[in-house]
Amino acid sequence: MRLLGSGPVADVYAVAGSALKVFPGKFDRRTLAAVERDRAKLAKLSAAVLPVEHVEVVDGRHALRMELCAESLASRVRRDGPLPPDEVAALGGALSRALVAAHRVDVLHGGVSPSNVLFRATGEPVLADFGIALRQAFRRDPLYGIEWVSPETLRTGVADARTDLYGLGAVLHFALTGESPHPSRIGEMTGERILRVLGDPVPAISRPDVPIGLSTAIGRLLAPEAAKRTLLMAEDVSAESPPRRSFSWWHVAAAGVLAAVLVALVFWPRREGQPPPATIAPVITLILDEPVDLGDQVSLTWSTNDDKLFFAVVVWPEGEKADTLLAEHNHTMKVPVEAGRKYCFLVRGTKGDQVVESRPVGVRGAVCSR
Repeated sequence: MRLLGSGPVADVYAVAGSALKVFPGKFDRRTLAAVERDRAKLAKLSAAVLPVEHVEVVDGRHALRMELCAESLASRVRRDGPLPPDEVAALGGALSRALVAAHRVDVLHGGVSPSNVLFRATGEPVLADFGIALRQAFRRDPLYGIEWVSPETLRTGVADARTDLYGLGAVLHFALTGESPHPSRIGEMTGERILRVLGDPVPAISRPDVPIGLSTAIGRLLAPEAAKRTLLMAEDVSAESPPRRSFSWWHVAAAGVLAAVLVALVFWPRREGQPPPATIAPVITLILDEPVDLGDQVSLTWSTNDDKLFFAVVVWPEGEKADTLLAEHNHTMKVPVEAGRKYCFLVRGTKGDQVVESRPVGVRGAVCSR
């Protein structure tokens, strides 16, 4: 066996012309049943999905045998840099159709990232590593791949079709820019990074050769609120004015096709009997008490059902930009304020694998919304 790569849990080897993904142990009965069920459903699809051919046991550990692909999107971008817009539009269309097809048979991906977008020897892209069950089966570094995870999954642990949409947007952003939507920063603390991923907007794609329709579609996929992940229709894209530099009509057409396919994914209705969204981690509650106005300070107190959280207080004057103050593991903080101004507050907490946010509260009649 030749080692091809290692992920957060499993190692992938090249074996007799196939790829063998070997896990650290055997699946329990429930996980094995879920893997076999998803495998059977995905095997029937004609979309760009890489099916699992067999579930095997290797040296006492479970393994998945799949087609051996040439490389991943992550490795291609690391080697060659960002892809041309027409290739990204075509890639987005293929991955969109793969997700639409999988969701129609009630299979979520749960972890769309550049590492599981693979290219066959023919150059055809495929999406690999479907399934929530395998992501729950073994412990993993909670920070691994956090930049591809949707804000609502960070907050609550819940994954559904819209979280797959966010992952798709993050992958296409990476393909166009060579960076994740939230690249890590030197010296950044764990809690700071998670809070930034949760709260900071994704910067707009600024490449002058990228059609406006394509960048807009990707931006809407990356909307922090799941309900706002809507996209332009094809006719809206084709009617847009071009960016400053010229590009072919095919760029606009491809972006329109991508948007139209993704609209179907966003609004695909849940069928009766379809299982509820999967839960990746337990929900943590965080309650911010009514603030106490002390004139030049506001005293905040909060409570939670998890004693391992790392906290930060978000404060903003009504209608203005917010600041974040680290509270570490404390449950109280006094925040300096200016006399006569209206203020809003909320508390965020994290322990690495999850982020939870309190409801916003205000003082002096402030109207607070986030």
